[in-house]
Amino acid sequence: MAAPKRQANVWDSSKMFLAGGAAGAVARTATAPLDRIKLLFQVQAVASSGTSATAYTGVGQAARKILSEEGFLAFWKGNGVNIIRIFPYSAGQLAANDSYKRLLADDHGELTVARRLAAGACAGMTATALTHPLDTVRLRLALPGHAYKGAVDAATSMVRTEGVKSLYKGLAPTLGICY
Repeated sequence: MAAPKRQANVWDSSKMFLAGGAAGAVARTATAPLDRIKLLFQVQAVASSGTSATAYTGVGQAARKILSEEGFLAFWKGNGVNIIRIFPYSAGQLAANDSYKRLLADDHGELTVARRLAAGACAGMTATALTHPLDTVRLRLALPGHAYKGAVDAATSMVRTEGVKSLYKGLAPTLGICY
């Protein structure tokens, strides 16, 4: 009797994985222009970002600047990597949440609010840890004037010049871990 239930759980998790991945990909593509502007605001004060600290002063001004200097498709610069990142992130988060809820449920399959919150937090941390290197590469590709030819070139260049740990820079604070 346990085998059919286990197969159903695997099937349910697989459906959640695909649904979560597809939903994440669509949502990220729709919001990519605002995400690009947000990233530019976040890194413009960094000397190596390829832009000055005052290059972007507002959302409208940034959008006009991107459009005039880089063209319409520049709003989706780095979105390919974002999709590659968000599909496994969303899928992993949904599937992990389902698994954590099953793991944390009592003998009757019930969850307290605290256990639901714990399952969600663990699922988010799991998905983040799995996809953080892709987020790091995406950020590098979104910078104006970057020297990378694409995602693979960025990742290999980072590993070659900065080491594998460069792909995980910022993971601890992202997960809320203080050390």
